[in-house]
Amino acid sequence: MAKFNPSGLNHITIRVNDIEKAEEFYGEVLGFELLRKMGKSMAVYQVGDEDTLVLVEAETSYDPSSRDYRVDHFGFYVDSPDEVDELAEYFREQEVSILSGPANRKRGRFVFISDPDGNMIEVFYEEDDE
Repeated sequence: MAKFNPSGLNHITIRVNDIEKAEEFYGEVLGFELLRKMGKSMAVYQVGDEDTLVLVEAETSYDPSSRDYRVDHFGFYVDSPDEVDELAEYFREQEVSILSGPANRKRGRFVFISDPDGNMIEVFYEEDDE
């Protein structure tokens, strides 16, 4: 029997209530490169060298204040603890909701933010194991 052994995570797809607000957040605030639009309700963004984030406008909207999440959060690496702090300041300037942090953890630093639909995003630096 073959063992599942993927070489990486190709993409994450999230449903959003308003594709235009989501595109503004992920494209303009976070600065991800738009690779392609698929119709009016789907957008694909480049994240790093090989990964993508796909946004799909939901057919029926949901309440972003609900705590019944299907995905807890997703995280993005940055290169230094200072970058976490700089990004936290940038997010404040952009009026992005900061949920937690910036703060230290055992081997690094993090900040949690939310997108316009309440999806939780972690931006973090972590020291390599050595």
